[in-house]
Order: sequence, then structure tokens, then C-alpha cells
Amino acid sequence: MRIISLLIFLLLSNFGWCQNPYYQAIDKTSGLPSNSVYDIFQDSKGFMWFATNKGICRYDGTVFKTFASEKQTSKSGSCIAEDGFGRIWYANFDGYLYYVEKGGLKALNQPTSLGYFKFGILKNELFLIQPNAVLVYDMKTLKVKSKYQIPGTIIKSCYSSGENFYVLGDFLYVFSNSKNHKKYALPSAFSDEMTAPILNHWNQKLIVNSKSSSTFYVFENGIFTKKDINTPLKFLQNTAVNDDFLWICTPNGVLKNDLKSKASTTYFSNQNISSVFKDRQNHYWISTLNKGVLFIENFDNNYIDLWPRPVSMSLGKDEIFIGTEKDLIYKLNCNNLKTNKIFETENNHSINQILADTVSKQLFFTSFKFNILNKNNQLESDYSIAVKDVKKVDEKYFSFSASSVSGIFFVDKNLKSSWDFIFEKNKDNVFSGFNQVSLLKNSNGKSTEYNASNNMIYYATNNGLFAVTNDGASTEIKHKNETLYLARIQKYNDQIIGLSTAEKLYSINSKNQISIFELPNSIKNEKFQRFFIRSHFGYFFATNGVYEYDFVSKKTQKVMSLSNDIEATDVILKDNKLFFATSKGVVIKNRKEIGNYPTPKLVINEIQVNGKRREVNEISELNPNENDVSINFSTLSFIPNESYSVCYKINDANWKTLDNTTKNLKLSALSSGDYCIEFALHHNNKKIGFQQIKFEIKKPFWLSPLFLLILSLLVLFLFYAFYKYQIRKIEKQNKIILEKNELEKNLNLSALKAIKSQMNPHFFYNALNTIQSYILANDKKQAVNYLSKFSSLTRSILEMTEKEFVTIAEEISTMTFYLDIEKARFDEDFEYTIAIEDDADIEQLKIPSMLLQPYIENAVKHGLLHKSGLKKLDITFSKIEYVIKIEIDDNGIGRQKSAELNAIKNKKHQSFATEAMQNRIDLLNKNKANKITINFIDKQNQSLQSLGTTVVIEIPINFQV
Repeated sequence: MRIISLLIFLLLSNFGWCQNPYYQAIDKTSGLPSNSVYDIFQDSKGFMWFATNKGICRYDGTVFKTFASEKQTSKSGSCIAEDGFGRIWYANFDGYLYYVEKGGLKALNQPTSLGYFKFGILKNELFLIQPNAVLVYDMKTLKVKSKYQIPGTIIKSCYSSGENFYVLGDFLYVFSNSKNHKKYALPSAFSDEMTAPILNHWNQKLIVNSKSSSTFYVFENGIFTKKDINTPLKFLQNTAVNDDFLWICTPNGVLKNDLKSKASTTYFSNQNISSVFKDRQNHYWISTLNKGVLFIENFDNNYIDLWPRPVSMSLGKDEIFIGTEKDLIYKLNCNNLKTNKIFETENNHSINQILADTVSKQLFFTSFKFNILNKNNQLESDYSIAVKDVKKVDEKYFSFSASSVSGIFFVDKNLKSSWDFIFEKNKDNVFSGFNQVSLLKNSNGKSTEYNASNNMIYYATNNGLFAVTNDGASTEIKHKNETLYLARIQKYNDQIIGLSTAEKLYSINSKNQISIFELPNSIKNEKFQRFFIRSHFGYFFATNGVYEYDFVSKKTQKVMSLSNDIEATDVILKDNKLFFATSKGVVIKNRKEIGNYPTPKLVINEIQVNGKRREVNEISELNPNENDVSINFSTLSFIPNESYSVCYKINDANWKTLDNTTKNLKLSALSSGDYCIEFALHHNNKKIGFQQIKFEIKKPFWLSPLFLLILSLLVLFLFYAFYKYQIRKIEKQNKIILEKNELEKNLNLSALKAIKSQMNPHFFYNALNTIQSYILANDKKQAVNYLSKFSSLTRSILEMTEKEFVTIAEEISTMTFYLDIEKARFDEDFEYTIAIEDDADIEQLKIPSMLLQPYIENAVKHGLLHKSGLKKLDITFSKIEYVIKIEIDDNGIGRQKSAELNAIKNKKHQSFATEAMQNRIDLLNKNKANKITINFIDKQNQSLQSLGTTVVIEIPINFQV
């Protein structure tokens, strides 16, 4: 009887080997540093940690980060744990401990290594095996606080339950802390049976397994109890306890053993399993030594590994027909989940369209031809037409969409239908012989659907959406008067739901009115590649998952997660079970047990200021030059390959969204001030998981209140000094203006005096007497000539009063008039000459007006008038470099003799014109860099007798500037 029971158990066990749950593979293609994984752990934040052949790494669901150190003796290791300070620990297989702290991997200072043994962390103490001893470290200081000797003992295994640290040697040592430990004797046959023991715990009990035996011991309250695993085991690599199950990891899969009922099931018999871990979200992670990590969302989700890969599915009565990518069809029994092949060819064409008719029990499918299988799964006929979609119209007819043509066909000509009329009307258009007629031509059909509420067949084509009635009339259905291009259409009640080539959803009611199909906010922004309607549920296939929408309750949920290594192409709903055609096989999920996916989490990993890592509590105040801030974060998805975007805002600014792949926010050259940076996750069209970082960048010293006060006072002082400077400047300018006005006044007076000197009554009296003498002498010609010169001189003098400077030519003209008038007073013994040297441009060169006349008058009146004999006056103009040189030379009695004569006449006499001109010269030279100079040369012979006077006047050319 025992033999029969064992045989039955072995048969059941063998059957269990095939019952693998659906899993996602996480390996090097996903970013895992190595496919050899030895241990798995989930930290308090939610990160997953893997001990791999390339070291320890952290995983947030999408991104891996490996931690390494130059001080590592080797990278491979196991026994991952977390201490109370948030540090992650692991031991490499050389027996050395390392921990991750502040973004780096550090080594524990330990004296030596006994080889790989598990360490233990109990509250704030770390227990480490050493030769014949157990070292206890203080977790805060990481220094040895005590040492417990284990003399003469060969350590076989160690284990930490979180409450106790177990050391198995010749005895079992149990440490609850550094001060409390107990020692227990082992059963007599223990050492022989438990070669290479592996320790674990379950419900305050210690479980001891052997690597080469199905026997194990349970230690509780100081007593060892021997137990057996019903399944024979050749080699055991590791164990794990989750809930009431002992998971035994072997090179040929993992055995799930119920510690209460002793029932066992084996999974993944073709995998070399190293560990099993159940996270806080009740998901399972199974590590392998050559295939990475297997993520199992739920062990109740069955998985049928099919090859070739499934592409399309159709539901019969109690079976699902599965079309694959290599012209092969499986039939899956929905009750026992067994599959068998019903059709296969050597062609490599995918079966993208398949439909099972539950009435005729025929199967319609398309690979490189359109095929029909009868109820005995025999190929009844095939036709060279590329049918894309087939839908049932009534008991007799089916609609179909195909390349270049769309129409209807029947399976039983003896049946009656309202569509017989249109079929008979178009039966001459039969083209391939499977009892079909064409209703639309010259259009590539993509999808078809029948709406019983208005008795119309709809065809989605490359030329738009068309509705055909049973009288043969076809109408294009447009949206806002524009052609609608739909890739797939499905029916729900009296609506046709269509997915456009632009990945938008539309609804067409029974009156052929089109509207945008509104999905819930949680998925309305998703882009869908395909969709299916099953019962009152819609299944929408997006890039990262499949979403279920309940048309009745309007609720939605994610029913399957997709990633780069898995693609879903079809879904069938049967008895509240979902069957997905995926690139890995058929995945079966129970709708009622799907529930909501775990809410993702946003975690701030580290902050860098000017490229240096800083803790969050260390950045509350930053110096003015610490203004480059980088914030690194992770989005914990808890489901592999689920990606979420992160949004942020600074102070009261608007929210900004980062790219899904961006895990770092860099803020450069921040100005001083207070900053509040908020982060949030985008999940189901909402912001969740808010995180906030606050810090202040101090103002530079030049913006401090004291500095600003000093600066303000300095500015006020400078402003006051500038004000005083401007006042002095204005006063100086006013003084200059006054002086200028005074100068101009004096110049004007000087000019008037010069005019007066020329137009004094004596001069006029003499001139008029001369004219009178000419008239009395009846010399009219001379009188007119003299009067003309007199008037010209008068006019010229008056014109000069309006000018400050005149040309030499104008001055010569005036002098000529004056000398000609004066010459008339003398006898024929007076001569004058005016000479101009070649380089003197008299038409361009200018001199102050009425400057020369007084000196000429003095020469005539005081020098020549009292001279006897020939009287000569020579005036010469020349240009020497940048100076106009004027020489007035006479051969008169000289200045000294003239002064003596004037003194006799009038002791107080002083030349009026000379004094006026000197004053004028002084006024003209005022504030001038280049001045007018006047030199008097008294000419004498050897006997010191006067030969006359020469006046030399030098005027700078740019004097008027």
C-alpha cells in the first residue's frame, strides 16, 4: 500500500513540475549586472537588492545601481541585511563584510575571515564568526564591543532570525544579544544526518536542513524534532520560509513544501534556483544561478509555455483556439488547461486572424491563405485571399474584411437570412469560391463588425469607415465631415467602438453618429495599439500594460504589466479568467484576484551640492557659492519595468514634468534666497507621493544688512560729494559765463572805442574840411572821389562792428579807404604800401576785426604828420607756420619824439586808440592758450636818431577757435 501511495505521489509530483506560474525574467538584458544571483532582499524604503556575481546592486523596478569598492577581495556574495541606520550589508564568499552607506560601498574593519558564514544583525549589534569566537560589533560605532569564545568547535553554519543569532557547531549556540546566549546539545545522529546544514526559521522555530538529505530538524524550546520531506532530494542549495511554506532551492527547480500539510509542488524544474524571496507587496522573487531573477506577481497566475508564440485567439464553447506565428493552431481546454495541436503546416506565416463558430463548429483563420477547418479539425478548404477580420452576422452569414475587397459569406446555404437578397444580387461577383460576395471593392479592408440594433455591417478600410445595409446600400460614416481611418472596430451593445490609426478611440451609435470615446482619467492619456471587447469589458493594450474597462461600472484596472521582453497581442475572457496571448506563451489570470497594482513610490536617494554628496538635513543652509544643486531620485514601481514620470516645481512656479528615464534634477547657478522644491509621481493621471526639499542659499556678505547699511552711507556720502562737486562745477561754469559775458562786454566796449577812435569829431572835421576845400576849389571830381571813399570807409567800419573776426582782405579794404582819406590831408609827400607774401591766403585767413587801424592811425598822426620830407608807411602780411605776422612800418619821427610833442601840447595826453586796443588785446588773449603778441621796434641810426617805428603783430591762425 505504501508503494502505491508513493507512486501516486510521484505521479502527482511529476505533474506539478509542469505547473509553472507566469513570471517576468529580469536578467542582463534588463540591466541586471550578472545572471548569477545568490540572494534577494527588500529594504525599508522598498528597493530590491540582489547579491550577484558582479557584486551587490539595487533595483527600483526599472533601474539597477551596482555598488563596488576597490577594497573588495571578491564581489560574489550573499546574506543581504539592513541595520537600524539604513545601511545595507552583505558578505562576500571570502567571508568579508561590506555595507552601503551614503551612496558608496565600504568594508567592515574585521581582523580575519573564517570563510563565508552568514552574519547576524540584532537591533544595534552585529554578530560575526571568527576562528573559535563570535565578535559583537556596536552598530553605531562599528567597533568590537565584546567577544564570545567557542573553544574547539568547528563552525558548520550560522543564521540570524532577527531576534536570535544561531551558531551551529558541536553545539547549537543561541545569542539574543551580546550578553545573553545559550548552548544546546545536538541529537546523537544529528552530525551524520545534517552534513552541510542550512538554517532557517518558521514561527519562532529553527529549521535545519541538509544539503544532501530530505530529512530536516525543527528546533523549538530547546528540543530538536526530526522530520522528513516526502519528495526525494539529491542536492539542496538553499532554503527560504514564507508564510507556512518551506521553499527548497535546488539545481533542478524549487520545491514548495507545506510545513503543515507536508504537500509539495515543484516549480521551474529547468532552472538552477538559489533563493526565494517574498516582498511586502506579496510578490515573489526567485533568483537563479544562470538566468537572473524570476519575478512572480501571483502564483495563481498560470502560464502555458507555447512554441511557436501565440498571436491570435478565439473562444469556442469550452476551448480556446490559438493561432501562432508559424502557421500552427493549438486548442486549449479551458477546464484542465491542456493543449494539443489541431493544425500545422511547414509555412512560417503568422495566423493573425482566427474565428471559431460555435454553431457550425468550423474554424476560420488566415495565414498566407484564408482557411476553413471543419468540426473534425480537418482542412475543408483554403482560398488565396488575405482576410484580415471575420465577424458573425447571423446564423447563416459572416462578414469579412480583406485586402482589396470586403463582403459576406455563408456556411450553410439551406439557412434563411435577411441578407439573402444582397447576396443573390451580388453573387456574380464571387471570386474565390468560399460562398462569398463582395460588398465593397477597391478598398483594403482592415476590420469588420455587425450591429444588430440597426442591422448594418461596418467595414473599416483604407478609404474610410463604411456601413452597408441588407438592401445593398453603402454609406461612408464621417466624423465632423472628415473621413475616419480606423484600424480595428468592435461591438458593445448598440455601439461600434473603433481605434483609429492615430490611436484614438471613437464611438458610433446605431444612428451612425460619431463621438470621441471617453475613457477614465487614469488611462485617457495612454496610447493604445489594439483593443478587444469581451462581454461587457474592454481590454486596451498600451505599451506598458493591458487595461480593463468595465462598460457598466465605468471603472478601470490594470490587468497585466508589459515590458520590453513581453508583448501581448490578444485576450479571451472565460469564466472570469483572462487568457492572454503573449510572446512568452499563454498567461492565465483570475480577474477577481487581480486587484489593484501596488502604488508606486517616490524616493529621494541623494543630494549633491557643487558635485559633493550631502544629506538632506545638511542642506538647510548653503553658502552663496554653493548654488549648484543636483537631486537624484528613484521611482519604486514594485512591478518590474513599470515606469512613471516625475514632476516638480520650485517655490510657487508651475509644475514641470521630467522624462520617464530622467532620475536626476540639476539646478545650476541658483541665486540666493529660500527654495522649496516639490516632487510628485504621475500615477493614474494624478500626482502622488509628494516629496519636499527645503533649503536656503545665504546672501553674499555684500548683501548683508550691515554691508548694505555701510554701502548706503557710502552712496549717500558719494551722492553728497557729487552734489557738492556739481554745485562747484555749476558755480565755476556760472563764473566762466559771467567772465565771458564781461569779456564780451569789454570787447564790445573796446570795439566801440576803436570805432570812436576812427570816427571821432576831429577825424570827421578834417575829412569834411578836405571835401569842402575840393568843392570850393570847384574840383568836383576829387570831391566826389573823396566823398565816395569816406562813405565806403564809414560803411565798412559799421559792418565790422557786427563781426568778431574778418578776413585779411576785408581788413586791407578798410585800411585802404582810411589811408586814401588821410593821404588827402598831406601834400604829395605821403606814400603807403600794403604787401602780401605768397603764403598768406588773405581770403581765408581771419583776424579780429578793427585790430590794425589804431596802430596805422598812430603811425600817420603821431609818426608821419610831424615829419618833414617824404613820409612812408609800409604794411606787410605774411604767414609763418601757424602764425599770421603783420608788420606796420613808418619812417616818422619815432615814439619818443612824438611823446615829447604831445606832452608840450597836453601834459595829460595819452593816445586814446592805443589804450583802447591794448585793453582789447588783453581781453582777446584771456583764457587763450595761443595769444596775440604786439612788439614795438624803435628804429635808430648810429647817431641814435629816430628812423621811425615798426609794429609787429603776431596772431595765431587758430586763435578764433
